[in-house]
Amino acid sequence: MKNICIIGAGNIGSRHLQGLKNVTIPLNIEVVDPSVESLNISRQRYDQISTSTNHKVSFLQNINKISKNIDLAIIATNSNVRRNITENLLSTSSVKYLILEKILFQKREDYLEIEKLLKKKGCKTWVNFSMRTMPFYYDLKHQLNEKIHMIVSGSQYGLITNTIHYIDYIAFLTNCYDFTVETKGLDNSLIESKRSGFLELNGSLNVFFKDGSMGTFTCYPNGDTPYIIEVLSKTYRCISKESERKAYISSAKSKWNWEETDTDIPHQSDMSNLVAEEILKTGKSILTPYDQASKLHLQLLESLLKFISSAKKKYDIYPFT
Repeated sequence: MKNICIIGAGNIGSRHLQGLKNVTIPLNIEVVDPSVESLNISRQRYDQISTSTNHKVSFLQNINKISKNIDLAIIATNSNVRRNITENLLSTSSVKYLILEKILFQKREDYLEIEKLLKKKGCKTWVNFSMRTMPFYYDLKHQLNEKIHMIVSGSQYGLITNTIHYIDYIAFLTNCYDFTVETKGLDNSLIESKRSGFLELNGSLNVFFKDGSMGTFTCYPNGDTPYIIEVLSKTYRCISKESERKAYISSAKSKWNWEETDTDIPHQSDMSNLVAEEILKTGKSILTPYDQASKLHLQLLESLLKFISSAKKKYDIYPFT
């Protein structure tokens, strides 16, 4: 029986838990969160999933009560506590594999110190950039072998918390992890995030990759502008409407005739079992390795930190999650 630990039983953590119920390997799953309410919601969501696999599940409020040997841990907390949680976990237990949610941390030094700690502990770690695990988006990689332009637009979708996903996806498609950020299209006013205590931005953000690829990400502060993802190249075009589970594709090969296709974008609860099983069986994952994910985070967040800091107020953290 493999020991699995989920730290953070909020929305994402509970969805990971639902997914783990479909893992075919017998598991001892420990869910940790100081909130009794969050643990109860996670228990209810877990019970909603029907499966023939008989896992053992425990719900704990104290990280010190988890098993001393963990095969796979998932840390699904907010960014402001993730460094402390990671340090506590690795001081409490021996962890073979680790998955971290994004945005990772709130300070530059956190990224560097955690990287040192992971190497010291020999803990193989990935960051859960899920677009590259989704079959539809994964398959696009085989269609694109040139620089691309990715355009994302819509109303009130959470620009910063989602932009890091899109940046990772461009890196996945192009194998290029170096970029610069243009912030002049962002709105000057910070807004409250959907998650209490964190901030967000609206407007347009441009990123320019070293290989010539670029991304343009626009979030409108109000209205109901449809959320659309476009991936464009010299020979290929894809327009994805996730809310409709449809995409429209044209290419030079098809003489630019448009074809409608189903996307079937899976939820986190439909992917966690596949990711976990691959890691437990092979020690490998399609998810982004920590060092690459850390590099992507810092290139974006350092630029955003300069943008939000002004003569009136200087920020010493990345106030995003």
